[in-house]
Amino acid sequence: MGWRDVIGAVLDATAAAPARQASRTTSANNKASAPASDTKASLARQRPAKPAPPEPERPTPERAWSAAVFDHIEWRRFEAVCEALFAQSGMRAESQSHGADGGVDIWLYSQHSDKPMIVQCKHWKKRVVGVKELREFYGVLKSHDLTYGTFATSSTFSSDALAFAKSNRINAQDREGLLRLIAGRSTEQQQALLDTAYECEYWKPTCVKCGVKMVLREKKDGSSSFWGCANYGKTRCNSMMKVA
Repeated sequence: MGWRDVIGAVLDATAAAPARQASRTTSANNKASAPASDTKASLARQRPAKPAPPEPERPTPERAWSAAVFDHIEWRRFEAVCEALFAQSGMRAESQSHGADGGVDIWLYSQHSDKPMIVQCKHWKKRVVGVKELREFYGVLKSHDLTYGTFATSSTFSSDALAFAKSNRINAQDREGLLRLIAGRSTEQQQALLDTAYECEYWKPTCVKCGVKMVLREKKDGSSSFWGCANYGKTRCNSMMKVA
């Protein structure tokens, strides 16, 4: 081997040394970090899943119509009952299951009128519908150039709300009024309305944005439970309701 070959071999070995050292260092670092990563993953696998909070007891369906039916069902079933009730009177009823409705829950069309009638539903159990809600509904009527509408609630109206409704051609139907209308239907029609009320998971609230049944969740601190949208993980819908 000539002196040129010797010098070239020495230079090649010198250049390769840092690369080999870096490779050994990287390999050592990887080996050192692997146990920590594996330990973390192992702990995650061993951590027990947090149990879901117990759901409220499902109310037993009534065999006949009473005010208890309104307390058993969620808001979407209440709207479905109102829609079916008014449809039984011979009108064509249309509604939407979820999303922004512009203050109108049900549209009613009669062959005897060239203008539709609108219905707003409030499924409240204890809260009284006040004049504020009736004034807002009156504004919706005017925005559609209508002069007549129905406001239906599973609760009651305040005296001011009833006075406002009477002076502005709003048909105010509280739970007692709705029960009277239902009592005036045939036995078959009453049963059909009862079947509509207790359809599927009638006690679980429906998400007002997505139209899907909500699921019971628990606050991070475990202090209380609430109904949350089942689509939260997919669409990040953050709708929630208190557990009654």
